[in-house]
Amino acid sequence: FQSITLFFGEIYGLHNENSLYFTYSGGCNELEVNNLHYEVDTAAQIPWYERLSEFKLPWEINGNKQIAINRLSLRVHSGQMLAIIGSSGCGKTSLLDIITCRDEGGTMTSGQVLINGKPNTPQLVKKSIAHVRQDDRLLPHLTVRETLVFVAKLRLPTHFTQAQRDQRVDDVIAELRLRQCAHTRVGNDYVRGVSGGERRRVSIAVQLLWNPGILILDEPTSGLDSFTAHNLVITLSRLARGNRLVLLSVHQPRSDIFQLFDLVVLLSSGSAVYCGAARDMVPYFTALGYPCPRYCNPSDFYDLT
Repeated sequence: FQSITLFFGEIYGLHNENSLYFTYSGGCNELEVNNLHYEVDTAAQIPWYERLSEFKLPWEINGNKQIAINRLSLRVHSGQMLAIIGSSGCGKTSLLDIITCRDEGGTMTSGQVLINGKPNTPQLVKKSIAHVRQDDRLLPHLTVRETLVFVAKLRLPTHFTQAQRDQRVDDVIAELRLRQCAHTRVGNDYVRGVSGGERRRVSIAVQLLWNPGILILDEPTSGLDSFTAHNLVITLSRLARGNRLVLLSVHQPRSDIFQLFDLVVLLSSGSAVYCGAARDMVPYFTALGYPCPRYCNPSDFYDLT
């Protein structure tokens, strides 16, 4: 019976969830957003070829300013996992793009983003933040291990020996429970390869190779089934306990996933409806006269209220 348990634990990653193969060795990191106000120009989002198809010159199109982030403030530090939740179009991706200096077509009219007390710049973001985008940008014909070995040669410092690079790859594979598919091709929509959940873990592993102190993920559970999504968030929670700061956006997480979050920011039309500990969200809205019904998912109920 014990051998069967260990077998299924290795396949599904259900055992030793508290184990950490390596932790962030740097100091404590803190991410702070102060009174952030961000507007998006709708005309800037229209591709140039669509403008030409309407026989209009680019400067003849007058766009409308829309508020994407409205007076938002938050603070999170190492050892915590903060989830930004809300319906589509509420500003989750815009906030992550601003933090990682990837904002395009918008204007930050007020506020600031601080990383360890310093304003975020592209150079500072590159050194301290690993950003996992929603779409998996991987080479489909390489195996999982070949992908990580290739990235390790490009991303790790030059003073690392080959043995140190191989050890880092082994640690990341073990940390993200990728041993069972290490020699399987990554694949894509046209090439058969690993599953969707494993491919998402590979995308996280690529960023985890250089052992960043801050990990930001845009909709990491998008397109995954409930079981795979839950295991992925468990992995992210474990990474946060390894002295890392984890910030992710999630669209209406299930109740069992919601319970894994340390902090929650509930956005609605760019404004923060709630910002604080996840366990305190239901008592907060109950005190305001909006109790969550029994057996109801808090994230779904308050997002629709």
